[in-house]
Amino acid sequence: MPSQTYERYGLTGNPFRDLASENLDDVSIYHVNQEVDDSLHTIKEEVFDKENRSVVALIGVLGAGKTERLLLAAAEGRQRGALTIYFDVTTKTPWILKGLAGEFQKAATTLGVAKTFSQPGWLRAVGGLAKAKDERYDPKEVGRILGGALNENSPSMLLLNDLHNLVESKEVDSFVQVLQEMTDVIRPGVLLMFSCYASYIAWLTVNHPALAARINRTFLLVALTDEQAALVIAKKLLAKRVVEDLDPIFPFDMEAIKGLNRGALGNPRRLIELADLAIEYAVGHRAYRVDVDSVQMILGQRSTNAMAVAIMGKHAEESEASPPIKGRPFSPGGAAPWKET
Repeated sequence: MPSQTYERYGLTGNPFRDLASENLDDVSIYHVNQEVDDSLHTIKEEVFDKENRSVVALIGVLGAGKTERLLLAAAEGRQRGALTIYFDVTTKTPWILKGLAGEFQKAATTLGVAKTFSQPGWLRAVGGLAKAKDERYDPKEVGRILGGALNENSPSMLLLNDLHNLVESKEVDSFVQVLQEMTDVIRPGVLLMFSCYASYIAWLTVNHPALAARINRTFLLVALTDEQAALVIAKKLLAKRVVEDLDPIFPFDMEAIKGLNRGALGNPRRLIELADLAIEYAVGHRAYRVDVDSVQMILGQRSTNAMAVAIMGKHAEESEASPPIKGRPFSPGGAAPWKET
């Protein structure tokens, strides 16, 4: 839709079209603090000051803010001159160890370590992992190498995003053992933090209780309050705002935001997605504001669409046999609970 249609709202365009601000440039601008962030701040400061070491799990559903907090930690780590390794674990990650070793090498280059005449021992050892020919490796040895690299460069951070995606990987067990060895090796000044679904923690507890027991802090990301939702909306609007002295949430009103937050169940990503639909609806109907009626209309349309998709999916299941589930479920007899939405 042409950008000039947003002029009545003092905007240059739709501020919600980029549904997720998951990059280092935007994360600090759009982030809204919750109680968990105060605790994470304390943990990170203790690591930066080399007063403590920590193994942290961030748990939440899709869109709850797990990636955002890891990216925020990565930005802080690099600003403080810490060795910072951020790694996205996706369902398409073919070989996590090789990719992770490559990220260690990139971080070393950023810090200028890789340019020295004689590379330090930890970097040569990591280089050996990056050159490995297959996925067979000694998890304890790898854990000692990576943990040692973090110790040698403390303060340092290893940030692993969406670790639950490993469940369908050949490395699902061996990499858990790598992490377990690392937790035994790392010293004060090192932070190992990963994000996952709650069902992955349940899987770890059953299948790898030793690693589960070594997690120092587990944070379950909670729903946004209405006030926090309003701040998310205001920050997004500010990026496209061209008219000053407007209500920070204009063209939304507070009742509309409360309705959006209820519809999103307090999920930040879903909130932004619904706000996108709501402002598009208001622009299309030349409404002065995005009010609660607009919100109710788009929520109703969304509910109708979801019902239609569910009906079509049911008919598809009845017409053909369901394909077998690949990989190993989190719990015996489970039905792939890591595929959360």
